Amino acid sequence: MHTPEILLLGGPDSGKTHFAGQLYGRLKRNPGLLELRDTPADLTALEEVLHCLENGHAAEHTSAGTWTDVLLPLRDNHGNELDLRWPDYGGEQLLTIFTERQVTEAWRSQLRLADGWLLLIRLKKETTYPDALKELANRSSDGNGTTARAGNWDGNARWVELLQILLHVAGQSTVAHLEQPRLAVLLSCYDELAVDDLLPSQVLAKNLPLVSAFIDSIWKPSAISIWGLSALGCLLEKNSDNENFINQGPEHQGWVVNPDGHKDADLSRPLAWLLGVE
Repeated sequence: MHTPEILLLGGPDSGKTHFAGQLYGRLKRNPGLLELRDTPADLTALEEVLHCLENGHAAEHTSAGTWTDVLLPLRDNHGNELDLRWPDYGGEQLLTIFTERQVTEAWRSQLRLADGWLLLIRLKKETTYPDALKELANRSSDGNGTTARAGNWDGNARWVELLQILLHVAGQSTVAHLEQPRLAVLLSCYDELAVDDLLPSQVLAKNLPLVSAFIDSIWKPSAISIWGLSALGCLLEKNSDNENFINQGPEHQGWVVNPDGHKDADLSRPLAWLLGVE
């Protein structure tokens, strides 16, 4: 049986750590389309995140140099068994790929094997420059003749450039529309955005139009889905003491907004879509 490989792509402060912990809590205590079929071998990192949330405060972010694989043995609601490898790494590694144009062997292997990419973008943290030409001139150097850091790039340009690098390393041609790897984009911390009645795809197009257009030009429509994600449902701080999380349990907090705009408490739905479980 083929073992599905999903690659999680998220920069620093993208909500990746909390989503991983909350997903594990859902699978363990409040499953939806997917559930755990066995006890995973080593879930120390996810247990630590869940423990923080159970006490009503935010978890520590994954350190920059971390790379570990978490194996989640899953079963869908039709009895089909899946093994999901969930990579846990510091989000700064994506920025390093972008700035240094180099990919480690661990990343190269994951990119080439992955059946699906799960891309987390926190729009509130993305900087864009409407007057692009003026800003590009101002940001062409840092005053010492060196290239500006990744954090100074327009979010549109940075994500498009990074996706092109990742596709190249994965051996994917951009001549024809891609069917593999499937791409699910999660607009993380969705609760902090003013989205009105827009669909998640429209929210992405409004905030990062070049990223939206690039994705539409590379992937087949059937191989893309755009979701809103609020892994916690609200803002938690490291020193907060949120009674809802303590009293109700983190497994009853957080939600996704489906591509059609409907809110759903099942955080596993984007993964289920990537794995072809409907």
